[in-house]
Amino acid sequence: MLSTTTTPTLSLITINGEPAVALEAMPESWQRLVTGTWMTEPRVYTAMAQVFLAKNQQGHVLFAERPETAHLKSAYCEGNGLLAWEAVSHFGEAFLPESYPDLQQIKATLQANDDQRHERLALVNVVSDLFDELGYDVPATFYWTFLHPLQRSNLFEVRSFRFSEQDLGIARKFDAILHGGYVSMLRRLIDSISSQYGYFLEHGCGCENHLAKLKPCEAPFAYTIPTEARQKTLRAFLWSVMEEYMLFELRSATRLVYADNLTL
Repeated sequence: MLSTTTTPTLSLITINGEPAVALEAMPESWQRLVTGTWMTEPRVYTAMAQVFLAKNQQGHVLFAERPETAHLKSAYCEGNGLLAWEAVSHFGEAFLPESYPDLQQIKATLQANDDQRHERLALVNVVSDLFDELGYDVPATFYWTFLHPLQRSNLFEVRSFRFSEQDLGIARKFDAILHGGYVSMLRRLIDSISSQYGYFLEHGCGCENHLAKLKPCEAPFAYTIPTEARQKTLRAFLWSVMEEYMLFELRSATRLVYADNLTL
């Protein structure tokens, strides 16, 4: 299946004037999602995944107007096509309803004698409020990313996804969400909801993921994505996270970013 979908000779269809992989050649999860009743725009999201896969498998972006790079196209399509397939496969699974967190169950597992129980409960409430606003129109990994600090003994620990042994298994999918979350209206909504609990969810330049405290509940603010902008905002987020997931494997990182008392 994988070798078939990443070959440069794969026949394409057209969606709204753009090249797209046929639905029957997409990962099975998208073939289920296209008729999903739990999402607002299942057909549009599926079409975006089809176009994303076609453009990144076939080199439609890089090679469209650069004939001097033609000799690189085969290698590009093979490597980039593999990464693009991994991206759409991941997010296809992430939009399935069974992939989403059971927030009530997570709340029930919080330990009453945990010194940080109040803060942990606040974090779960933030994610619960985000789900009330966004539901299944963002992938499950969106919610799991912000819940991830619950897995740490210290909720406020700062550590790099790139170099943390504990986080290597989830680095790619969570980092994609955090980078994709800079779609501005969505970012404002996240900060608005978390500010109601006296916190904001921060992603640092060193690819950290941690809960950071605002000045003691002095600056809560309210924001809602305008109704007329909601669809385009969430579509932009989907495209962005697919790109971020694909590009994660191509990006380099250095421990020099995280070094303390650096002497050279």
